[in-house]
Amino acid sequence: MTARVLIVDDDTDLAESLAEVLSDNDCDVAIAAHGQEAVERASARDFDIIFMDVRMPVMNGVDAFFAIRAVKPLARIVMMTGFRETLVERALQAGADGLLHKPFSIDDMVTLATTCERKLPAGASQRAAHAQPRTLH
Repeated sequence: MTARVLIVDDDTDLAESLAEVLSDNDCDVAIAAHGQEAVERASARDFDIIFMDVRMPVMNGVDAFFAIRAVKPLARIVMMTGFRETLVERALQAGADGLLHKPFSIDDMVTLATTCERKLPAGASQRAAHAQPRTLH
């Protein structure tokens, strides 16, 4: 089954490169250039996993994380950042599914995208659906 992936990053070259690699690994990929666009896309369509940059114009990734979780509480969202910052800690403490530190291994991203859970078992709680966040370097 093809994983549905949303990549959210204002660096269009990076987003397009990541989308190409994930598409080559049988993922159905959409791109958003900022947090507000991510919220709109995630509200309109279900994604198996969302890779969300933190620092972006219009709406940052942490605010977008909370906005998406407000409408889709079980959305799987992995934060991405090239900075050491406390802003991302809010999302991790609220249940973000992981953190990719830029530059990260594309293999790590492909693994996360192609092995993400698509459905929760019957009776599973949101807490059980979100294992401890993984930090990848």
